[in-house]
Amino acid sequence: MKKSFYFLSLFFTQCICIAAIGQSNQVTFEQVQMYSSIQPEGKYWHPTSTQVQAFASLLDTALFNPLQLQRDTSFITKIKILNKPNQIGKIVIDWNQSQSSAFHAYLEIYELQPEQTFSNSMVNVIIPKKDSIQSTWFLTCTILDATKKPVFQKTILIGMIPIANQGIGYPMNLPVSPPKSLFKAIQSGISYFDKDGEELAYIEAKVPISYASDNFIMPLLQAKPRISVDTSKDFFQFTQNNSRVVLRTPTAMMQKIDTKDKTTNNPFFAILPEIKKRTNTLFKEYYQAIQPLRNTSENKDYSLEAYIEFNPFIDPELRATPPIRFLPDSIHKIYADTNLIGRFKVVEQPAINTGWMFNSNKIYNGYDSSSMYTLNTNYPKGMVFISKAVEGRIGKDTFKILFNSEIDVKIIYLNNLPILVAKGRTKPNYLIPIEQVKQNSISALLLLIAYSEIFQSPN
Repeated sequence: MKKSFYFLSLFFTQCICIAAIGQSNQVTFEQVQMYSSIQPEGKYWHPTSTQVQAFASLLDTALFNPLQLQRDTSFITKIKILNKPNQIGKIVIDWNQSQSSAFHAYLEIYELQPEQTFSNSMVNVIIPKKDSIQSTWFLTCTILDATKKPVFQKTILIGMIPIANQGIGYPMNLPVSPPKSLFKAIQSGISYFDKDGEELAYIEAKVPISYASDNFIMPLLQAKPRISVDTSKDFFQFTQNNSRVVLRTPTAMMQKIDTKDKTTNNPFFAILPEIKKRTNTLFKEYYQAIQPLRNTSENKDYSLEAYIEFNPFIDPELRATPPIRFLPDSIHKIYADTNLIGRFKVVEQPAINTGWMFNSNKIYNGYDSSSMYTLNTNYPKGMVFISKAVEGRIGKDTFKILFNSEIDVKIIYLNNLPILVAKGRTKPNYLIPIEQVKQNSISALLLLIAYSEIFQSPN
């Protein structure tokens, strides 16, 4: 048989004479045949017998029943996993156990690289959003009569588009989605088979991103509920414990420090000794940054007072050292209105835990790690990189905020316990509470600090 993804004119639906007197209308669902040209050695695309049974039920509803065909439900559909690309489209016929059926159905499911699909001149359908598609799947259903003549053939082309969900972690490009979501999309594609229409149809499937497993964020967030955050306005708001929380991080104000003025009239005279401790200060500039913070729901105003070193000769794209650095030690202050309530320090690229790793050979949905999928791959493990840590004290409470700019995650600790994880670069998209905090105002303040403009460097 010709390769099914060549899309030759084998569309003979009208030739099925199943209404003829005396002719059997039994069809045997012989085989599901699958292959992935993207990850041939992967196991994520291998179907289970339960999934194949779901395919059969969908074909009953979408195709067999409308064609007045009755599937032989006693027949166990075979699963054939191909291991070479030149086997695609080649069906091996073996009807020893189904000779009494008048018709025999085959389902072929192939994953191809999007560029392979787009460059195929025989795929003469309009495919929008090509840049968003990371995987294409061809689903071809072929029905043969007793003489092995193809009387029906139709192909559904699925463009898989990964979308952000409320998962957190290191996103994977391949596979495009966890197997559970992947097969759900394939089942949706099978439901588009019908007895009428074009021989090639295109649909899009938006699927949740898959994530690499890790020992960094995954253990903290196992099946913990997410809180969505509304960031459509100048503030961000969410509901927690039946209370509405509204927070705002106004624009920070910067004032350059005149390091040449050594007199007591210099408003920054007290900070000059700290600047003097710095080495190689030539060409560097120093600033005081005032970051206003507003807890609107509690009608509380806070501010951060920080001191920053700027090196205009460092290109952040070329050097690991950031051009903007905070002066060391806990000289930076936290105010409630005009009252000093705490201090903090900022550590760039801290070596927090060198044992934190992510593993691209085991994936999950970024939410529930009880459903892990092991890929038949040998990717090296990757190191988890903490780009910044803000550590300090508010009253009697110590706090720490870890920034992971690679996956836009911020982990907030209070008194050495993780209490909250926030996902989002400049504003939180959603939050994951880890531990209940008696003082909601302090967790709100720490969230405001985490999303302060002064920590969104380079800015």
